[in-house]
Parts: sequence; C-alpha cells; structure tokens
Amino acid sequence: MAETDLARRVDELERRLARLEADRRVDDDIAELRAMRDADHPVVDSFAGETMLEVAEAASRFGILEDTIRFWARSYECGKKDVDTGRWLVAVERIKARINSRKRR
Repeated sequence: MAETDLARRVDELERRLARLEADRRVDDDIAELRAMRDADHPVVDSFAGETMLEVAEAASRFGILEDTIRFWARSYECGKKDVDTGRWLVAVERIKARINSRKRR
C-alpha cells in the first residue's frame, strides 16, 4: 500500500511540475511579446526635459488655485499624474503659457 501511495504522489508531483513549466513558458512568451511591442512603439514621455512641479508648489508660485492647476493639468495637457504617488505634476512652461493665454483675452 505504501508503494501505491508513493507512486500516486510521484504522479501528482510530475503533473504539478508539468503545469509549472507550461506556466513559465507562457510567462516567457508574454514577456517576449511585450518586448517586441515596446520596441515597435516606444513609450514617449511628452514631458521629458521639462521642469515639473507638484500642484501645491505651482499654485503658490503662480498665485493660481490648486483646483485650477489640476484642471489645467488634466484638460489642457499641462501636467500628468505621477503613477507612484498619485499626485499631479505640472510643467512650468506649459502653466506659464496657459496663464499668458488667459491674460491676452
């Protein structure tokens, strides 16, 4: 009886190992496909090279309400939400341009 239990356990372990190997191959395939996609369509940060400020700092510096700065960031592409902190960052030059466009009206 012990030999049959041992044989069943070995069979079960072999099935688990086969499933794990299949999962690893799928993970490898997904990683390869993502790498190919990223090579064809690199992610471009449209704010690269721009000086970025948090909303509170920008509001203080320019004398504009924080809610307005956030609205401009979302609606007029003046900023982006930081994926790590969840906070909005705004581009100084874009905010300045937005302020200047409002003054000309």
